[in-house]
Amino acid sequence: MRDVVVIGGGLTGLSACYQLEKLGLRYTVIELKRRFGGAISSKSENGFIMDGSGFAFSSLAAEPWLPELGLSDQVLPLDGDVFIFRCGTESLIRALAGTLPGGRLMRMAVSSLGTCQRRFTICLENGLMLDAGALILAVPARYAARMLYNLAPAAAERLQGYRYECLWQAALGFHKRDLPPSLPAASFAFLYMTDHPARVPDSDHRLIQLALPAPADTPSADIIHAASDRLGARAAPIAACAAAVDEALSIYADDHFANMRLVRALLPAGVSLVGSDFLLEPPGQPGLSQIAERLDAGRRAANDARLFLKRRKST
Repeated sequence: MRDVVVIGGGLTGLSACYQLEKLGLRYTVIELKRRFGGAISSKSENGFIMDGSGFAFSSLAAEPWLPELGLSDQVLPLDGDVFIFRCGTESLIRALAGTLPGGRLMRMAVSSLGTCQRRFTICLENGLMLDAGALILAVPARYAARMLYNLAPAAAERLQGYRYECLWQAALGFHKRDLPPSLPAASFAFLYMTDHPARVPDSDHRLIQLALPAPADTPSADIIHAASDRLGARAAPIAACAAAVDEALSIYADDHFANMRLVRALLPAGVSLVGSDFLLEPPGQPGLSQIAERLDAGRRAANDARLFLKRRKST
């Protein structure tokens, strides 16, 4: 009998699973996609190591898990308090997922949540039914609203109507001679550049990570071409990748944070919502992943689940 079901195998969901593992709780993680990590992915091409998203992040100096995961030497300074991972941000996903022997259901969608005899029920779209003592939902708000419709209708209603904007994130590798002396950062939602030897073939090359809004059905080749034109590049990139991120909340309504406090108050005890859609305060610098905060959110959700189960057992 499982203690906790974690729905969503992105960074925050995996963080929750890692903490559940450390706490000795039995868990199952359910992930809709073929792989863990959500939008986080990394690839190597022509000597460049590129990220599909999550390229730059705030310092992880206080993060206790890096030594445990063997990643202490993977964090490299980029600029000021901005850092990158030596082998790409996906190395963090691989390290977390590689330590989780608990149950995992991949390519599975949750249709609804409910309760039965003081246990939570999880109905999958293939008809399979699971049960758990506690739930951690690490999914975008629009999916959480659908799952919670029967379990917590008032909370689900408040999660409706979130506005999303599709943002394409691209990584482009150039020879430095093909780039202008200064880059037009204002032309993009965000832009970062590095010539760190771990991420580029040599000192004559530059790796650029940027983002621009575009419809989700735009061909990736068109995004790469448009980004190169906006940069003023004199030649096509030597290496490139682009991915649409259309499940991240990018437009926060004036009452968003007050609404999220109400949503959390309306959830049944034993249910946690974690992820970027459920922040209680504005996010930081655009394009700068708050990885430490996401890891901590998953950790707190796991600790909350443990406390709930302990209290439930005593009653």
